[in-house]
Order: sequence, then structure tokens, then C-alpha cells
Amino acid sequence: MSEFQPTSGGSSTSSAKLWVVLSGIVGVLLVVAIALGAGYYWGSSSKEQTMTAANQALATETAQIMQATQQALPPANADENFQTFWEVWNLVNKEFYHTEPIDEKQMMYGAIRGMLQSLGDDFTGFQEPEAAERSREDMRGNFEGIGAYVEYKDGQILIVSPIEGSPAEKANVRAGDIVVAVDGKQISEVIENLERDQALAEAIKLIRGPKGSQVVITVYRTSEEKQIDITIIRDTIPLISVRSSMIGDIGYIQLSEFKQTSYDELDQAIAKLKTNNPKAIIFDLRNNPGGYVNQAQNVLGRFTKDGVTHYQENSDGTQKEYRTLQQGDAQELFDLPVVVLVNGGSASASEIVSGAMQDTKRATLIGEKTFGKGSVQSVHTLSDKSEARITIAHWLTPNKRAIHTLGITPDYVVPFSDDATQYPIECILNRTPADGATSCADSQLFWALKFLNEQQTPPPPPTPTITPTPGK
Repeated sequence: MSEFQPTSGGSSTSSAKLWVVLSGIVGVLLVVAIALGAGYYWGSSSKEQTMTAANQALATETAQIMQATQQALPPANADENFQTFWEVWNLVNKEFYHTEPIDEKQMMYGAIRGMLQSLGDDFTGFQEPEAAERSREDMRGNFEGIGAYVEYKDGQILIVSPIEGSPAEKANVRAGDIVVAVDGKQISEVIENLERDQALAEAIKLIRGPKGSQVVITVYRTSEEKQIDITIIRDTIPLISVRSSMIGDIGYIQLSEFKQTSYDELDQAIAKLKTNNPKAIIFDLRNNPGGYVNQAQNVLGRFTKDGVTHYQENSDGTQKEYRTLQQGDAQELFDLPVVVLVNGGSASASEIVSGAMQDTKRATLIGEKTFGKGSVQSVHTLSDKSEARITIAHWLTPNKRAIHTLGITPDYVVPFSDDATQYPIECILNRTPADGATSCADSQLFWALKFLNEQQTPPPPPTPTITPTPGK
């Protein structure tokens, strides 16, 4: 893996590994790596990984920005600012009633969490060494578990999306499911009073496990307003990110994440589809939680010859422009009509791609509003192997629309339905009809095909009606 070393000052124990994280979903259940920024490669490969000149420039720039934090030196006014802290620390050691020795390391970790939590940013946080090592294992590709991306939101553990082909997907775990219990243990009790990173770490600890073991996940499905017990047999998680098929004379491409091999996989899929002379493309980014930013630039470079992909906005208001890339054996889809499918599980790099396609009118977006994750984090491995994750910037679309917390609203909002009587579609990618049905069903894919084949647009979603409460 790529690693920065301080250019001056510091020691080997105080130097920190710097990861630039494109704001993907940080919680993972023994699945793929959390989303990373341009030029940082994780895991093993049969060929040497190299960074492009552009990515090296980004790496150098980021290293310079973060160099001061790598040296672990206290600020000049530390004595003044920490006087009250040390007063309380000493009072605890002197006066706190305890029958077992006080764990000062946990006191220190708690203070760090409190410091970061006070910033009011859900994605700035701290991981203790054990949890941090689990994240590093996930980065290296040792993936056995249920295969789902999770997030901590409003005090709950939320399924952002199951991974394509994973045990979670096969067991019908869905984006938006709220994890209520694991093997009967209530999640609310496990994560009570914990900040975001701790809560995710504790939930993941319950859910993950070795291949072949069984776990029962109790979820609350908001779309059906009911609680469901789902039995899952853990397995090795598939890491293929691109799958494709022809649907009539339209090419369909599904991208499940932006991993380091994604644009190579995409090129292979495009080359195969081109042999069938597709008249249009459906590009499915639903439940795609994000990934490497240079992969997002390369993916856009397959649909647009040249153009802005996004801007990075820093704390001082300065903005840096990023453009399309055509690395590798780039296949072109410059001239075909495109529909991009998105939903609430489309996050981070998915939002960069869908936002750019929408802003430049390169594609029509159909589906549901995206997740709204548009920040970038630097992740530092500290001297004791714990980790601090600091948000350093936000992403903007080419038209400089904010993504973070807002998401991308598609051109045509279509709620998902798997009602085969209303939205029948051809079964593709090893899908099979539901019990009693003769075809597969997917309302969003159904309307994408209608739009491209018949130029028919979806009807607007029904407006919710509010029944007034009778006066007393």
C-alpha cells in the first residue's frame, strides 16, 4: 500500500500513514475497502501498482497539507488550553470512587472521541487499535462475512446496500433496512451512548464472522413497516464490480463499487457489449457506495471525451478542478444515449459520476435521490495503531452543486417496486422470477427501458396526502 513519510521532523513512531478517503461508506461488514481517494491502492495484486502523474501531484499536495499533523507536536498554546483538562484528569485519579484500577488509556481514547465529536461531523472520528486493524484487514481483501455496507445514522445502524452476489443480497437484505438485533442481541443496547465510529465497530463485531457460520439479523424494513428475521450463512465476498448484459438492443452495465480494477472491468464489459451494436446504454449505480476517485474520473472518461468531473472545496473556500481520465485500454461510449439508475444506496463516487452526467446533460437520471455523501477524509494510523479520520474537504458537481447531505435528485423520480404485474422486465444477470411470477420486476429499470425504447417518461410520483387531525 502507498504510504507517506514525513519529509522533516518527527520519528518513526510518530509518523502517520495518510489515507485520502473519498467519502464512501465507512462501516463495512467484512466486505470491500472503504472508499479511497486518487492514487492510493490497497490489497495485493499480481502486477505492480503505479500512480499517474496527476495522482502523484495530488498525493504530494495532500502530504504537504497534512505534514504538520504527522509530527505529533503539541501546539504552542497547549499548556493554556489543556490546563482545565489536566485539572479534571488529576481530580479523577485522586477522587473518583473505583474498586479496580482506572484504565487511563480508555480515558485518553474517550477524550479523543469527545474532541472529534465536538466538531459536529459524522465522518470525522477515531478508531481504537482493534477496530482499526479490522478496517485494515478489509482493505487488504480478507473478506468473509455477510457482505453489506452499513452506516450509523440517527442513532441506528442502517444498511446502505448489500454487495452484489453476497450472502446479504441472496438473503434479501435491502438498502434502508435498520439493523435491530444480531442473534437476538439488541443493537440499541450495544451502541447506546457510543459515538459513530464506536457504534459501527461494535455492530460490525457482532455481524462479521468466518465463512460457513450462521447469523440471524433482525431488521426493521421501513418500506413495509415491519420487523424481519433474516438468517444468513456467512461466506467469502465476491469482489467483481462490473456486470453487463444486453436487454434487447440496449446495453446494460451494473457497477457495484469503484474499486481499483473497475475501469479495466468496465472496458471489458463495453468491448463485449459493442459486439452487439447497442443503440443505448443503461448504467446502473444503484446501491453503489463509492470508491476510488480516480476510478470515478476514469468511468466518466468512458462516456465523455473531456470535461470536469467535480471540484474539491477546501475549508478556506478554494476549489480544485478534476477532469475525466482515460487510463488503461479506454473504451468509448461517447455517442450513445445513456440512462443512469440511482437510489438511496448510491453514494460518494456514484454521486460524483451521476452528478457530472446530469450537469453536463450526458445522461438522464432515473430512480431515487442518492445518499448525500460528499466529503473527503484523511485517515491517519497513529503510533499505537489506532486511527484518526479527519474530514478535509467537500466535493461539488461540475455546476458546483453541493452533494454532502443533499444528494442528487434524479431527472425522473421513480420509487422502486418489484411488482411483476406492473413492471415486468427480462431476467438478467442470473436473476430469477419471484415465486408465482413469470418474469422479473424492477420499476426503475422498467422505466429506463421505456424511456430509451419508446421515449416515454415516467409519471411523477404520487404526492403524499396529509389527513388533518380533527379539532378537539
